[in-house]
Amino acid sequence: MRHPISQRHETIGGEPTSAAARPRREGGRDDTELMLRFKAGDARSFHDLYARHRGPLYRFFLRQAHREAADDLYQETWLKVIRGAASYSASAPFAAYLYRIAHNVLVDHYRRTAHCAFDDADDLPDVADPDDPPEAELDRATLKRRLSAAIAALPPPQREAFLLREETELTLDEIAAVVGTNRETIKSRLRYAVLKLRRALADADEPMEKRA
Repeated sequence: MRHPISQRHETIGGEPTSAAARPRREGGRDDTELMLRFKAGDARSFHDLYARHRGPLYRFFLRQAHREAADDLYQETWLKVIRGAASYSASAPFAAYLYRIAHNVLVDHYRRTAHCAFDDADDLPDVADPDDPPEAELDRATLKRRLSAAIAALPPPQREAFLLREETELTLDEIAAVVGTNRETIKSRLRYAVLKLRRALADADEPMEKRA
């Protein structure tokens, strides 16, 4: 079975080329256009934005805070998007704007609690291989738990950079702007995060007698 991060590191040094890296469009409108339309009073545009980003944004918080806190941080972020609509400008992609708000909300949470947590492995995405036999389902569940624990063990800056890279369409420069650092720092955080995750998963796969 394939590890979900088996090839991810190959794109860290450059910009993503997959379809996921391109701006989301629905009915010919990208996120920035939808936000500008919402700013002008079109409530439906906000519903479209929410539908596009609710899953990734919620996972971003759930993987860094307990469920109850993640719920609160998620709602707080969307409230800030709504309240800040009047001052929104199209100087950056909407996703960068959204996750900059999310980053600040998360930092404030850390300052209040002085604690970093992680929630249910069941909320991690499935990593099923269509060629896997049915009995591989148990192995996938085990892998999800191991990956959950490995991501939880990352230092918060590396964990956030990794989640932003995995969950969003942001470029390295945009991730750097979200967290308030530079591109090279993000590349370094991603590189170390992937190495640590691979090592953790490899160690989990190694038989106990070989570790002794």
